[in-house]
Amino acid sequence: MKLRLALAISALATSAAAQEMTCQPTQADARRYARLGEAWKAARHDAIAAGHGDDLRRLGPVADPRTNLNRPQPTPGRYQCRTIKLGSAGEGMLPYIAYGWFRCMVTLTPGGDLILKKTTGSQRPVGLICPGGRRTAKFVGVLELGNEVRAPRYGSEADRDMIGEVRRMGDERWRVAFPWPAYESKLDLLEMRRVR
Repeated sequence: MKLRLALAISALATSAAAQEMTCQPTQADARRYARLGEAWKAARHDAIAAGHGDDLRRLGPVADPRTNLNRPQPTPGRYQCRTIKLGSAGEGMLPYIAYGWFRCMVTLTPGGDLILKKTTGSQRPVGLICPGGRRTAKFVGVLELGNEVRAPRYGSEADRDMIGEVRRMGDERWRVAFPWPAYESKLDLLEMRRVR
């Protein structure tokens, strides 16, 4: 009985969280997303010019904007994920940073919404993975920081809003490319690999 109640409460909380999210980006995010190709070009240029060409090659399809597989929406489950920052957004910023692995979760709500949430680390994207075409989906969400229990509502704080392109890179592997993030870089990549 207790287990059923806990599951019901969890489902309601997930459903409520999904209702507060949206697949409709703000105008600012729509403009950022429209400049995704420009972000890839500028970010890769900065990283290569600073001597990180080999690092990009080692990343393979993660750092390749031409990755073009079908089925872009990740399946629900547990993931390992890491952030790679490319391109310097300002003076003194590094043009390439690859962070270690953290935990992410993809959940499917009873209403059919697909939610991606990074569950560990000090910077945690959380939002909807919205249907797109055969090759791409779209992430629309916010950045949860530090010890926050709840991220701000999407659209309420522009520097916390996030938009990204979701692509599948191979078996059980996906990537979200966030163009022109508010902090540090020109392009953030969230690499995801499914945990069995």
